[in-house]
Amino acid sequence: MTSDAMPAQSDMKIRRLTLDDLDCLREIRAEAIQMYPQTFGSPEEDEGGDAMVAAYRHWLGDTVLGAFECGGLIGVAGFYVSRYKKSKHRGHIFSVYVRESDRGKGVGDRLIKDILARAEARVEQVHLAVGSTATAAIRTYERNGFEIYGTDPGVIRVGDATYDHYLMVRKFGP
Repeated sequence: MTSDAMPAQSDMKIRRLTLDDLDCLREIRAEAIQMYPQTFGSPEEDEGGDAMVAAYRHWLGDTVLGAFECGGLIGVAGFYVSRYKKSKHRGHIFSVYVRESDRGKGVGDRLIKDILARAEARVEQVHLAVGSTATAAIRTYERNGFEIYGTDPGVIRVGDATYDHYLMVRKFGP
């Protein structure tokens, strides 16, 4: 068994984040953006201030799960169903991040499994984008039934470097 497939510690709790968790979400997002600018970020976060807070409040209106251990937020994963009438059969996972110090404990697997359990009753398929160099994340998604179906080339630019993202899908049923 690889280290990223190890069972999660028993005192870890996963629950939906609420507006009461806004400060915790801001803190973990700041870490994710600092550690992995090629993966995380949004126009609202670039702008900062009220725009960023408004975006986080909007995200919390969808499903954003948090993994907590010893009272602290150690991982997050978001999910939403497409708002467009003709694509309401599709869900989307976004902003999956586990703190560096808590990787290898199965936190990501637990978050993805929980999201998929919630999604299966609502959609036929779940989509996500992941950095093409994020091998541990890709393995986590593949373990949970996702397949790569395309590449979004040069989707992120940080300084002079561009980064590709893989597009992945998990279909429910036959």
